[in-house]
Amino acid sequence: MDSPIIIKREKRKNLVMRMTTAGVLVLIPRSLQADSPQVQSFIEMGLNRLRGRKLLTTVQEQTSANQLKEWVRKWSVCIGVKPKRVQMRSMYRKWGSCSKWGSVTLNQSLLYVPPHLAEYVVCHELVHIREFNHGKGFKDLMNQMMPDWQERDQELDKYLILRPG
Repeated sequence: MDSPIIIKREKRKNLVMRMTTAGVLVLIPRSLQADSPQVQSFIEMGLNRLRGRKLLTTVQEQTSANQLKEWVRKWSVCIGVKPKRVQMRSMYRKWGSCSKWGSVTLNQSLLYVPPHLAEYVVCHELVHIREFNHGKGFKDLMNQMMPDWQERDQELDKYLILRPG
């Protein structure tokens, strides 16, 4: 892999690897040194898993924050929900989340994936306002709203954040 590896020590308990526009970011606990066998083994394993994955880049088809807001409005009407709050922030483990109170959080990294994948995440999180888990009701509603959602979900996996194990 030709991308630079950036190692950052943070107040955390676990190791995390993610692809960013700057390269491969490795977050490690402050208790570990970057050259420790545990960290080096994690990086080697992660780089092997990264083969075939796509880096988040600034591409022509980049999504804007305004476009995400427009999709929230559009999909809220289509699904028949009113999110209590919609926010964007950096998230290390997922593309979005929805609380049981109807608050939706979208990962800022959605700005760097192809627009059709970012739109899928918006729809997915808004469907959770009606169907809080990933059961039959959720899948039925997703099939109704976005028939190709499963293909988009699989494509989005190419951009996923890596974790140990």
